[in-house]
Amino acid sequence: MNASLIGQLLVSGMCSAFILLLTSLGLVIIMGYMKIVNLAHTEMLMSGAFICYYLYAVLHIPFVITLILAYLICFFFGMLLERVIIRHFYGKMSETLLATYGISIILKQLALIVFGKSYKQVEYPVSTVFHMGSIYIESYKLILCAISMIALAATLILINKTTMGLKIRSTTQNRTMTECLGIDTRKVDSITFSHGMGLAGLAGAAIAPLTAITYSLGESWLTNTFMNVVMGGVSSLFGTVASSFIIQEAISLISGYSNSVTAQIVVLIIVIAIVRFKPEGLFTPKGRR
Repeated sequence: MNASLIGQLLVSGMCSAFILLLTSLGLVIIMGYMKIVNLAHTEMLMSGAFICYYLYAVLHIPFVITLILAYLICFFFGMLLERVIIRHFYGKMSETLLATYGISIILKQLALIVFGKSYKQVEYPVSTVFHMGSIYIESYKLILCAISMIALAATLILINKTTMGLKIRSTTQNRTMTECLGIDTRKVDSITFSHGMGLAGLAGAAIAPLTAITYSLGESWLTNTFMNVVMGGVSSLFGTVASSFIIQEAISLISGYSNSVTAQIVVLIIVIAIVRFKPEGLFTPKGRR
């Protein structure tokens, strides 16, 4: 491969890494800080994509407002789920696994009943292409990179610079002591779970222009998002950032030498090997007590 092709592959991998990071943020929040394997995560991506279709493509609401509304709708839906279902299964890994799997099936079947099997399409908010010599970048993918960085920065500020973030970290490290200090850990759980679901909805709305929107959209993201979070370390936001770039740059470069299917297989084998010898991921997570 020549230098220009390698450069193009690296740039494409970088854009894909930011997209993978955006779609994984909600999952790492719920898995890392709540120790809940949220199998409904990718169905929230699907829900966010449908929200984007109807708000932006049908009702012609501005795209930025659509993203905000997608986050808020999924946030409050997550709060409802947490209060009605999830909070009854804290500390019971197998039960939460089954509960979120059941929720994912219900969401998928509801989408099939309401929207049918037909594909929906959302046009790019912007369609220009930037050229840097022989390297080109779609402007919307740059916007996705910006959305991903904003979502990451907002989450880091929430976790590290706010009172609620202090309560979330305290609950993660020692739930019993946090309750002894008079902190309402149920409220903390509700906010944490809702934020994770809101981020999933935001991500689904953001990636809607890149893909055909259908009830099975979440299936295509299931493996990569979970693989990304597990490899990086389930409660490490920095680990998720790092693994996003490692996975997507590796896939992009290997695809240049071979094809995308081979690249996915090779990277999956590498991730399995890493998890085999370092089960906690690349960055050691903090445990919830």
